[in-house]
Amino acid sequence: MRNGGGPVAESQLSELRNMRILLEQARLHARDLAYHRRARLEAAIGRALEEVDGQIEELRADRRG
Repeated sequence: MRNGGGPVAESQLSELRNMRILLEQARLHARDLAYHRRARLEAAIGRALEEVDGQIEELRADRRG
């Protein structure tokens, strides 16, 4: 996936950051749900955030390497 950190990598990084913001907002909205629904949704959002964070770190590492 090494592409020298060009425009494609910058675009991907921007999209992932935007996705992360949306996931954080979804996490906040989930707090209004009933407990059992909230717990499941927050777990799914947490997994998605971990995946996005991992992809962001990969892109950053590719830009450095």
